[in-house]
Amino acid sequence: MKSDFKVVRGPLPQGVRLEENVYVTMRDGIKIAVDVYLPEAQGRYPAILSMSPYMKEIQQAPPQLSHSIEAGATWFFVPKGYIHVIAQIRGTCFSQGQYNFCDIKEQQDGYDLVEWIAQQPWCDGNVGMIGDSYFGFSQYLVAAQNPPHLKCITPFDAWTDFYRDPFYKGGILWNTMTNNWGVDTTFQSVWPGPIEGKLPPANFSLDLATHPNDGPYYWERSAWPKLDTIKVPMLGIVPLTPQHSRGQLHSYPDIKTTKRLLITPRPGRLANALFVLSKPLNEYILRWLDHWLKGKDTGIMDEPEVTIFDSGTSRWRYENEYPLARTQWREFYLHTKPSPSDPHGLLSNTAPQGTQEPDCYPNPDHDLMLADKPGLTYTTAPLSEDVRVYGPLSAVLYASSTTLDTAWFVKVGDVAPEGQINMLTTGHLKASHREVDRSKSRPGQPYHPFQNPVLPEPNTIYQYEIELMPIFHTFKKGHKIWFQVASYDLTFQTFLHTLYTYEGLPLPGENTVYHDAEHPSHVLLPVIPDAPEIKPVGPPVSEITWPL
Repeated sequence: MKSDFKVVRGPLPQGVRLEENVYVTMRDGIKIAVDVYLPEAQGRYPAILSMSPYMKEIQQAPPQLSHSIEAGATWFFVPKGYIHVIAQIRGTCFSQGQYNFCDIKEQQDGYDLVEWIAQQPWCDGNVGMIGDSYFGFSQYLVAAQNPPHLKCITPFDAWTDFYRDPFYKGGILWNTMTNNWGVDTTFQSVWPGPIEGKLPPANFSLDLATHPNDGPYYWERSAWPKLDTIKVPMLGIVPLTPQHSRGQLHSYPDIKTTKRLLITPRPGRLANALFVLSKPLNEYILRWLDHWLKGKDTGIMDEPEVTIFDSGTSRWRYENEYPLARTQWREFYLHTKPSPSDPHGLLSNTAPQGTQEPDCYPNPDHDLMLADKPGLTYTTAPLSEDVRVYGPLSAVLYASSTTLDTAWFVKVGDVAPEGQINMLTTGHLKASHREVDRSKSRPGQPYHPFQNPVLPEPNTIYQYEIELMPIFHTFKKGHKIWFQVASYDLTFQTFLHTLYTYEGLPLPGENTVYHDAEHPSHVLLPVIPDAPEIKPVGPPVSEITWPL
């Protein structure tokens, strides 16, 4: 069955033919629309599936057109003997049903699509998955269903925890993300208009607003509770972006199947451009697909398990596991400014002794927000040797506030000898969500349940443990490690929404950070000692770069 609708598309990639708007019937009778890209030569081929709510019709457009062009490099894989099936999930665009953001029905649809693909005359029965962002995290959810003909997955830039990764970072609603992505996805889900059997999408923004704490709504839609059920091999590809990489790296040790991890450079303006346009990256993915879907010996399984791009040296490094077993956890403690004229407090390996005056800043301050001026900053002295930091990291703040609730926004950066600051990572925590579950915490990864918020008492000192996004960076000799504490971030929230974070009035208030013997505020870094470099067996990945 095919739709009567026709869409004006761009030219097909060379060596590719298209069967468009093919309908696939799910187990409950709902029909899902898919586009099937095939090699020009007739035959039976392995297939790769990509699924999302985004318009499948735009997936061959230049990725600069939309962030949604993330299904993968059809132009690259199909001429090399693969079928690429791009599916429009239920309730979006040409598909029937109701879109309800990654619910169990959508996950089961992934199972049904894999099995339908495997039975088609153009498929040899071997199916894999590729894709970025939504196309990426859907792979974990489908793999957890264990469709018999799914042979491997290749999630790229993919969330695994929908509460902590995209929507409530540190218990704080990520206003920029929910507004921009929610509006865009809703628009695409209702296009091209009424379709028989298609229902209006669930009110996504309302769902988030009515679920401000972690719980069953997010657990149903997240991969992390299901990771131990995944049996197919996985190649996880992680560009170090603030949007996605936290969950993908946090979940990696919990996946017990055959796996590989590739940590790439931070992309330019669009992560999807790296995935769609980078020929060296797609050649690397092809080695993975050829091994699992075609049975070719590409050498990829002879490689070290983990491949890392170091953002400080711009060099690739190969390791045997993640997190790295030889990690040495080192605390860098906050101290008072070395002198009144210094713009920053001191960050040092030496724990504070005795008493020190705490540091204060207004919370929130409209003028400081608009000027993008930090609350407090601390730096090390120029480093006497290179310091390699790979993996998860966290901050421990002993702090108080005059308000009934506040938020902590922390950042770590690299200060060059000339003074330029390269901001590397961020972390967030709402004060009322400070509870930590020790049974689920790991070094550098405090686990907050985000279920039973308790307002802090004004002017009372509490310990706050704040997870930051992992980094893979060598701080070079002569550089400084930089740490910032604030209670707002205009790249994270609008000003009005930042005010909404604070439940205690009147505003503004004042936040205070303590750093003395009794309150040793610090940053915990995963420092990696030198070790002999592991050399790859196959072609190096040193040419993987971002095209924008």
